[in-house]
Amino acid sequence: MSGGRQSDVASVDEATNVAANGSDELWLDRFARALGFGWLADRVSDGLPPSYLYAIVTIVLFHTGTAAYNVLNNMPVIYRENPYFVLQPLILLGAVYGAHSLQAAYDRAMVEMRVSKRADEPESLLGPVPSWLPWVLFVLGAGLQLTRATLDMAGWGITDFVANFLVFPFVFVPIVVQFFVVYVSIELFAPWRLSKSEVGIHFLDPQGVGGLRPLGELVKTAYYYIVAGLVGYALITYAPFVDSAWTVSPAAGTIFTAVWIATVASVAFAVFTLHRFMHKAKRQEIQRLEVELRDRIQNPWDVKSYEISDEKENKVEDLRKRINHVTATSEYPATFSIWSQLLLSIALPKAIQLLIANA
Repeated sequence: MSGGRQSDVASVDEATNVAANGSDELWLDRFARALGFGWLADRVSDGLPPSYLYAIVTIVLFHTGTAAYNVLNNMPVIYRENPYFVLQPLILLGAVYGAHSLQAAYDRAMVEMRVSKRADEPESLLGPVPSWLPWVLFVLGAGLQLTRATLDMAGWGITDFVANFLVFPFVFVPIVVQFFVVYVSIELFAPWRLSKSEVGIHFLDPQGVGGLRPLGELVKTAYYYIVAGLVGYALITYAPFVDSAWTVSPAAGTIFTAVWIATVASVAFAVFTLHRFMHKAKRQEIQRLEVELRDRIQNPWDVKSYEISDEKENKVEDLRKRINHVTATSEYPATFSIWSQLLLSIALPKAIQLLIANA
């Protein structure tokens, strides 16, 4: 077996191992360990990420505890007014799963693209998010929530205090921060840093997308999680087909639209950045090959009279094949079907929101 073939097999095996075993601990896992969930996770199951146990225990306890307290004290239970509210804990748990799944998929994509072998400084792509960023976002998010709660707690009951001073800042915010960090690493940091790296374009890619299909598919997959979250948010907010006095605040629609626009913009940024990177690399390589080709052809500017000497004919033919490989490479990092699916998913959340808001 040749050395190149051995390298390819090793890379496939490495990607398979990454897919099976996942990546290193997420920031949320370290956060959960700091709260003691690492010790508990180690005793529940070997290899169980603490963030899963942290999310399940805190979210389930909060929702069941709140419902039980309200029933025992003859207070309104939100699930009676809006049964779709049961989607809230599912969305949060899905965000934890999505963060782990997307991070593992990103690590696998970097292995498949052989970034560690092709880049001079692969660390900027293998770990595109600064380690301090989640902590900064958590402090800001929790601080804003605690400030808002402090200024707006008149008439609250015990469940309101628990929600606003414990659950929202120290459960909801960390989960949202973790998913957000993984999402922006895929949609913003990775495309930008790839375009500035030495990885370049794999013009011999048999799929014709420059070897960037793993990242292109991941851009689409990451947005699918946003679609699921936005659809769930719309169902909770507008409570379609629920016969009750449920009302929707004007801010709810504004928040939905703002998040939708921001995520669409992030996908557009990823696609545009990768397209510009591929277009530039393709143009430069064609120009370089064209110069080599002209140097081996007599009178290269006139197709009617150009000549190729016998000793240069093989090299000219090889250059023409190389030019064909480069020319056939797409300037987008995924196939047409992938982009078609992405375009449909972009419109889906807003379409569903408008449908159920006017139902």
